[in-house]
Amino acid sequence: MFCVYEKKWRTLIAPAEIMQYFIDSNIFLRVLVKENEKFFRDCFDLFKKVEEKKVKAITSVLVLAEIDWVLEGFYQFSKERAIEALESILKLKGLKFVDSFNFSSFLHCYSKSRVKFVDALIASERIFDKEKIVIISYDKDFDKLGLKRLEPAQI
Repeated sequence: MFCVYEKKWRTLIAPAEIMQYFIDSNIFLRVLVKENEKFFRDCFDLFKKVEEKKVKAITSVLVLAEIDWVLEGFYQFSKERAIEALESILKLKGLKFVDSFNFSSFLHCYSKSRVKFVDALIASERIFDKEKIVIISYDKDFDKLGLKRLEPAQI
């Protein structure tokens, strides 16, 4: 993985070339908690495109763990309600899971940047190095790690 601190940026990918999108936890959360109507609609529309196979989407079990932590810790969901939310994600047609982290790259970028642990770990996912992947997130910390990031309304 390349990060800003190595002064190497990943090649920016033009939208026409995008093959897959990595969906971050905050995108799922905008649909699950529906606090902001615009964000809810943008994220809901993205998931509709995933189900219709107009968009190839991937995520990670790490993202599910973060969603559970936020739902139970911040939003005070019961464990049962959080599990129902996670099950709805697992049932999303067209969504695939990848989990192959590069831990040396993670430690390097985490130690050199001011980003959250989980964001640095997601950015170390090996698939970002092998394929044309864009992360879909409202979290601008991914920009600091050299990933190409878009928001749902940009898809």
